[in-house]
Amino acid sequence: VSKTFLVHSYGKHTFTCKTLCEEKKKLICGIDIQCGNPPDEPRNVSCIQYGTDGYPTCTWAKGNLTYIHTMYVI
Repeated sequence: VSKTFLVHSYGKHTFTCKTLCEEKKKLICGIDIQCGNPPDEPRNVSCIQYGTDGYPTCTWAKGNLTYIHTMYVI
């Protein structure tokens, strides 16, 4: 079975498949889809470290909002 859905908004969308048996609905499967934008390349990256044993602290401009969980790794 195949079905195409157009998603016109950002965020989490849940789709489920159910069966109807003797007037009862039973959940068979489902999926959560996260819709958003790909992240922009970080701009204005700046890092500073205090002392020789300190951890660096970095800041940057993320760009446009992605609407999904985004992790940045330096």
